[in-house]
Amino acid sequence: MKRYIEQLIEDIHKSTWNLKPPSKLWGESEADPDNERELEDMSYVEKYIYGEQQAIGKITGIEPEQIPPTEILTTEQQSQLAIELEKLLQNYHFVLDFPEKYPAHLRYRFIRDFWNEEHVPLSFGENHIEFCNYEEANCPFPGYCDTCKEIAEQIKFDEIHGVKADLDFDLENLLPSQEELDEFFRRQNDPPNPGQ
Repeated sequence: MKRYIEQLIEDIHKSTWNLKPPSKLWGESEADPDNERELEDMSYVEKYIYGEQQAIGKITGIEPEQIPPTEILTTEQQSQLAIELEKLLQNYHFVLDFPEKYPAHLRYRFIRDFWNEEHVPLSFGENHIEFCNYEEANCPFPGYCDTCKEIAEQIKFDEIHGVKADLDFDLENLLPSQEELDEFFRRQNDPPNPGQ
């Protein structure tokens, strides 16, 4: 198994040779790479408008069958592969959202399962992958994550202090009406009027 893992790590390193440069969309957008909000917006556009889902194996060049089952690996081997696979995914713009102190050997199972999914490949930005559904009773990271507890405490604090979440908005009026759309398109076709 030792030689197989060494070979797999070599393959993982080689797979970064296939990284694509950022798509034309990024250059045309003039998005500021130092502006997190702009990067998030552009990643969203690339992901949901221009992308088609592909198997993670196709995106990375490492097929799921190449990744050994947890049961046949030592804790050290799981840690080693988890670190290498997570770095590889980051090169392909996938950021796996684990609690900061979650051990690498425990991450391995999640990473291996992730390889069976399909996602839109990005050429820039970040695609955050969450493993949590924010139900404390079903926490995937028991003993390592306090997010659900912190959220519950914040809600309780807000209720006690009368803080209201600004989530009330009218869904009916969120998008433009048909009349507003018609007016917008009519104006687009009108010749410019220099007197206005």
